[in-house]
Amino acid sequence: MARVPGASAYAFERGRACVLASLLFVFMAGCDTAPGPVDVSERPPVVSEFAVEPGVLIPDGTAGAGAAIEADVQVSWSVSDPDGDVDRVFVLIQSPNPGGAPVGSAEVSGVSGRMQTTVRVSIPAGAVGMYPVTVVASDRRGTMSNRLIGRLDVEGSGSPPVILDVVAPERVVRPAAGEPPVPITLVAHVSDPDGAANIARVQVVANGTATLLLCDDGGQGTCNGGFGSSGDETAGDARYTLTIQLTSGNAPGTNVFVFQARDRSGLDSGTVERTIIVE
Repeated sequence: MARVPGASAYAFERGRACVLASLLFVFMAGCDTAPGPVDVSERPPVVSEFAVEPGVLIPDGTAGAGAAIEADVQVSWSVSDPDGDVDRVFVLIQSPNPGGAPVGSAEVSGVSGRMQTTVRVSIPAGAVGMYPVTVVASDRRGTMSNRLIGRLDVEGSGSPPVILDVVAPERVVRPAAGEPPVPITLVAHVSDPDGAANIARVQVVANGTATLLLCDDGGQGTCNGGFGSSGDETAGDARYTLTIQLTSGNAPGTNVFVFQARDRSGLDSGTVERTIIVE
């Protein structure tokens, strides 16, 4: 579309930048209109009657366990502008995780009335959750409309995770008084029909009281609230690790550890029990 040079074109480009920043939830300080007097008769466009189809995506299993979801999502809306100068409509499908990369987007030449577009999404295996879908319009001056937010729900296959194996020592010897603690490493290898990304948490309940998280973070301590290194060797390999410290003050005897995994759909695995004797 041809544009007239000068303040109008400048305002459009500034406004377009603000639209994109708004969709990505970036702080918008500094995203203003072009300098100069503002005509109060110039009003922004308005979007309404927003719809997302399908609203739910479920892996069908034909691509194999753990495969990414590739799908076309139809997004429709109505747009109006009292000044009759709708120019662009922006659609963004975001990750359910804060700071995650968008999974699909579209930019459409705008006209007043009912509109729709097809957005191709690629969703990592097991990344179930609610994906915000945002639509916003811009006029030729770059003035932004209201923002509407819908949702695209990605669901799992309905099968829970499985703990394939747990590695834990059968017996450990307490250090003598004044000696350093003895590390005890617990590792649970977990699988999920929808992929490793669908595993939400792996925990162990020690002696029926204390609940501790195992981590698959490469030892960065990012999943346990900064409590310390988990001792995990490789991030993202579905081997969840917890390292506990046995001190001279710990009582001897039998300790029971019960492991369980949960996926992002809220489904729990069966439990696996291990016994460690402290001597």
